[in-house]
Amino acid sequence: MRYRVLTVYAALQALMQFEWLRFAPITSEIAIHYGVSPSAIGTLSLVFPLLFIPLALPAGMLLDRVPVRTSLRISAVGMALAALLRILGPSYGFLLAGQVMFSVLQPLVLALVARLAAVWFDEDERLRATEISSMAMFAGLGLAFVLVPMIGYQTLWLDVLVLGALALLTWLWVPADPREAATTPGPRPSWRSAMLAMLRAPTFLVLTAYFFLANGYFNAISTWLESILHRHGIDPQTAGIVALCMLISGIVCMALIERVSRILSLRMLMLIAALGSIGVTVVLFASSSPIVLGLAGIVLGATLLAPLPLLIQAVVNTTGEEHAGTAVSLFFLMGNAGAAAIIAALEPIADAGQWTLGCCLLIALLVVQAALAVIGGPRQTRSTIPSADMP
Repeated sequence: MRYRVLTVYAALQALMQFEWLRFAPITSEIAIHYGVSPSAIGTLSLVFPLLFIPLALPAGMLLDRVPVRTSLRISAVGMALAALLRILGPSYGFLLAGQVMFSVLQPLVLALVARLAAVWFDEDERLRATEISSMAMFAGLGLAFVLVPMIGYQTLWLDVLVLGALALLTWLWVPADPREAATTPGPRPSWRSAMLAMLRAPTFLVLTAYFFLANGYFNAISTWLESILHRHGIDPQTAGIVALCMLISGIVCMALIERVSRILSLRMLMLIAALGSIGVTVVLFASSSPIVLGLAGIVLGATLLAPLPLLIQAVVNTTGEEHAGTAVSLFFLMGNAGAAAIIAALEPIADAGQWTLGCCLLIALLVVQAALAVIGGPRQTRSTIPSADMP
C-alpha cells in the first residue's frame, strides 16, 4: 500500500517538473501563436523559481500539519485545475494564469517527499522512497525536453486529462495515513523555535549551503550549456543530447546511491561530487568532441544529481520528522536561491562571451563545495533520532 502512495506522488512530482518546462522547448513556436515576445514565453517558466522562494516556508508549515493524503489531494486537484485554466481561453493571459497556479503548488509537491517517507515508510526504507521521488523529478525534466517538441502546444488538453485522472486517483486509490511522523518527547515545539533550532544546527547549515552552490551550478550549466558549447562549433541538438545524458545519468545513479552510501559516507560523496565536477567543468568549456562532451554529461549527472536523496534524508535527520516538511522546504528554497543568484552572476559573462572567466567562477564554486564537505559534511545518512518504525 505504501508503494501505491509513492507511485501517485512520484507521478505528481514528474508532472510538476514537466509542466514547469512545458513551453521552454517550443518558445518560438508558441510566441508566434499567441502573438507575444519570446521573453513572455520565458516568463511561463520563470514564475516557478520566483514564486518558490516566498512560498517555500508556508508550504513546509502546511505539510507538517496536515495528513499526507490531504497534501496529495490538494496538489493533484490544484494541478488539474491549473491545466484546465490554461485552455479556458485563447489568450496568453490564461496560459500565464495556469502557470502561476502550477508554480504556487510546486513548493507543496516538491517538499512532500520527506513527510511522505516519514509517515508511510519504515526507517530503513525511507532512503529508497526518497530516491524514487527524486528520480521522478528529473525524469519529468527529461520528458519535457524530449516529448514537448514532438507534441507541441496544441495538446494542452491532454495535460488536463492526465492530471484529472491522477487527481481522481488521489481520492479513490490513496488510503488514509497509517500514523503520524515521529515526534520527540514532550510538547511539540513551535514553528518559530523549530526554525531557530535548524538555523543553529551546523550540519543543517552546511547541507543547505552546499545545496545552494550545487543547485546553482547545475542550473547555470543547464541554462548556458548551448552558449558554452557553441564557441567550439557544437550545434544546439548536440548540446541538448549532452544535457539529456546528464539527466539520464543522474536518474540511473540515484537508483544505486543507497548501495554506494553503505560503502562511502555522505561527507565523502559530497567531496567526490565537488572535486569530480571540477575536471568535468574544464572538459565542458574546452572540448569540441561530441563523444567526450556526452561522457562529461554522464559524469556530471552522476556526481551532481545522484547524491540528492542522501542530502534530503540528512536534512530531515538534523531536524526530526515532525518538522520534515519545513526543513526540506528550506533546503529547496536555498537551492532555488542559489540557482537564481548564480544564473544572474553569469548573465553579464554570457553577454560578453567571457566564458574563461565563467569557467573559473564555476570551478571556484565547486572548490567552496568541497571545503563545506570537509568541514561539516555529515558522516552518515541514517537518522539518529529515536526510531519511528510503524507498528
